[in-house]
Amino acid sequence: MKSQDLNQEQKLQVILCGPLPKTERTLLRRGDVEIIRDDDNFNLLMGMFNGKTGCDLMIVEAPYGHGLHSMTCQVGEHKTCPLWLVNDPPDEAIWYKINLQLDEVPAKRKAALEQAIAVGPPRHEILILTDTPERRGELTGWMKKIYSVWNVALPPLNVPEDVKGYLRELRGPCAPPEAVVIAMAGVDSLKAAEHIRRVWPKVGMVWSCNLDFSLQAYHLNVDCFFLLGEANTGTLGIGLNRIYQYNKRGSEQ
Repeated sequence: MKSQDLNQEQKLQVILCGPLPKTERTLLRRGDVEIIRDDDNFNLLMGMFNGKTGCDLMIVEAPYGHGLHSMTCQVGEHKTCPLWLVNDPPDEAIWYKINLQLDEVPAKRKAALEQAIAVGPPRHEILILTDTPERRGELTGWMKKIYSVWNVALPPLNVPEDVKGYLRELRGPCAPPEAVVIAMAGVDSLKAAEHIRRVWPKVGMVWSCNLDFSLQAYHLNVDCFFLLGEANTGTLGIGLNRIYQYNKRGSEQ
């Protein structure tokens, strides 16, 4: 493809760390590659991790590089890209693998776009997962009170009685709710949070458990975690506020 036939979104974004002049010239001959650099590699890596810098492949200068293609680099919260350690230029076998990975990018982007279209917009509802009738009653009551104070119409609440059965049937791709609230005891609570995050990587989540899973909540990118003993209108309201006013992820899968 000719570079002039591609818009910015179609370009393959390759980050180069190190001079790598021969590597850069060869990449640019493809016509579909955009080279990304920064004088400060630390700033570049932080931009990648925070999702501010796009990346389809990363090449790092290593004078004795062996073409370590099994490595990956974090790009944002839920994406990784191949990471190569190479000399300049890489040998023929490594070039073949690099070009093969770059050639696969458009098809992967198309598949992701088609899946996003198939999923559709978020459902206007809040999913509540809890393990006892008492908690179901508490949470629905707290939700009504919170939205009444906010003077906002309460979205429909989806509160399945059989949580395990609901999760067994929940598979992606499917449209996410506006938010998910989990209030369950024990390891089942962790399994529910992990399952929700697999199906909906970006949906806003408030999670409460009797066990301290705060570290797991951090890794699952949960908006608000607190112990069941701390669950009340206030803590639930704080969690919902973080979803709607700060992260604003309820509109994404």
